[in-house]
Amino acid sequence: MKVTVRYFARYRSLVGKSEEELEVPDGITVRELIEILKERHPVLKNEVFAEDDDLADVNVSRNGRYVRFDEILRDGDIVAIFPPVSGG
Repeated sequence: MKVTVRYFARYRSLVGKSEEELEVPDGITVRELIEILKERHPVLKNEVFAEDDDLADVNVSRNGRYVRFDEILRDGDIVAIFPPVSGG
């Protein structure tokens, strides 16, 4: 199945693109997709998602809605990855 991954803010700068389409196994979870992204873009592993506990430092949406890391993806999903928002 195919999913589109959109990168925002720091993640866009690190991977050098704003979007890519990936062929992934049917029924993968958001967490499994992140593992694929870490292999595809080692800078994410080194700079952003060093350990599973660090997943709290990333926000993920699927088709415009925040998702849990155990949520299963479907063909055609658009997954956005962006850092936590802070402000005052």
